[in-house]
Amino acid sequence: MHKNALSLAKLWSLLRDQEKKLGLDKLSLTERDIFLCILFLQEKNKLISLENIIKNCRHPRATLFRCLKKLRSEKIIQVKKDTTDTRKSFISISSKYL
Repeated sequence: MHKNALSLAKLWSLLRDQEKKLGLDKLSLTERDIFLCILFLQEKNKLISLENIIKNCRHPRATLFRCLKKLRSEKIIQVKKDTTDTRKSFISISSKYL
């Protein structure tokens, strides 16, 4: 058990170091979690539908939108409207984080 705990601590430390290098350490844990969810959903697509993020995010809708606003203000993500249906939005991730 001690070996597993030490391994987990090293992994956590490595993750935090990488987040600091990318400037993600200024985000809350919830904002980071939502950003990671977006990264996971992105896979090979450059644009992720907001609808898809809402369906797959485990956080309440209000929290999700608050965090998206912060990620957008920090220029981590961009929100783009669909050209044919302006009610639909798509999220793209800044190239710095890809």
